[in-house]
Amino acid sequence: MYFNGQLELDPAEITIIKKVKPTKVFRKILDSLTLGMTSEKAEHETFTAVSILQQINMSLRSEGINNVIRLAIDDYDLYFDEKGVEDDLQDAMLQMEVKIDPIESENFKAIYMVLEHEQDELKYIIEVSIARAHPVGEYPIKIKINGVLSQFKRQAEEDRGKVGKRMGAIFENQKKYDAFLQEKTAIFNTFLESLDLSLRKFIKTDDTHKHFSKEMIRPKERINRVEDIQTSQTSHPVFYGYFGFSDYLFYSFLWSRACFNNNIYCHDFSLVDSAGQNIMTVGEEGFNAGETNTLNEDAAFEPPSSGDIEYSGENEFQDDLESADVLFANDPWSGSDTSESSSGWGGDFGDSGDSGSYSSCSSCSSCGGCS
Repeated sequence: MYFNGQLELDPAEITIIKKVKPTKVFRKILDSLTLGMTSEKAEHETFTAVSILQQINMSLRSEGINNVIRLAIDDYDLYFDEKGVEDDLQDAMLQMEVKIDPIESENFKAIYMVLEHEQDELKYIIEVSIARAHPVGEYPIKIKINGVLSQFKRQAEEDRGKVGKRMGAIFENQKKYDAFLQEKTAIFNTFLESLDLSLRKFIKTDDTHKHFSKEMIRPKERINRVEDIQTSQTSHPVFYGYFGFSDYLFYSFLWSRACFNNNIYCHDFSLVDSAGQNIMTVGEEGFNAGETNTLNEDAAFEPPSSGDIEYSGENEFQDDLESADVLFANDPWSGSDTSESSSGWGGDFGDSGDSGSYSSCSSCSSCGGCS
């Protein structure tokens, strides 16, 4: 189990609306026939990404958060901490200012800053992203926060059995389990709220969105060593593979089996696979973990027989879910909502070769947006 939060900020700055070229063949034809009236639109913020990053830097320092582990523009790392250097925020910002090419900065898609922080028995990874352009209605600054239980960090030479034994008291009964999660959830949400307020002090915003969820990992097979933990750059920040973080995350791979063994009633959480991809979201009406193999890593995955549950595809258990004939959320064949970017009547045909990237903003060399 780990905690996941996200803050989305809309700075109170002038916004420029620009057309976005269609990428699909028939959509381009339709766009040309209607004189561009069907083109999607994107917002280009006139603030500079670097100045916003500096404001975020000040707000984080005011909260005592100063340990940067990555600074990047698109896929290029300006700074990446491979040794666990402490209190390096200022040095990382200086390196960014020196390394950024003024010409290249006009063409970047997104700028990232990732920090780690430990407080009140939680270890946090905070990922800040600012992009140059974003679809209308999306917010240009996103901050992802993951929190893990630092008390269960794997110590040197500790194996799975020893870590599991230290966790055992939580799962002795339902009352202890619920009380423990309630306490740690309150700590994480307090941190999230404090971070939100601090950002508002340093960045004038029109609006802020906030999201929170509890995440449980269901491995496809047992994770016996930290070396078995796979990394992912497309899911939550805890899976990115940052220096030393696998020791903090290791306990999370034991959590689902502990719930199964002790028949814990599980509710109000999201279940993810070994790479952090969502399997299902469980609402207030949950299920008894010991009644099915949903959380049993030593057996084939089974969907729960009851519960308020939405399933997702594109994870390690997609074949199992399809065999169980469950209904996926946002399945276009199920009648549920599809995204605004759906390709419509011409969408199943491939790209015509056009990259379809947002048009550049000529009025500002480094405008911000949403990743």
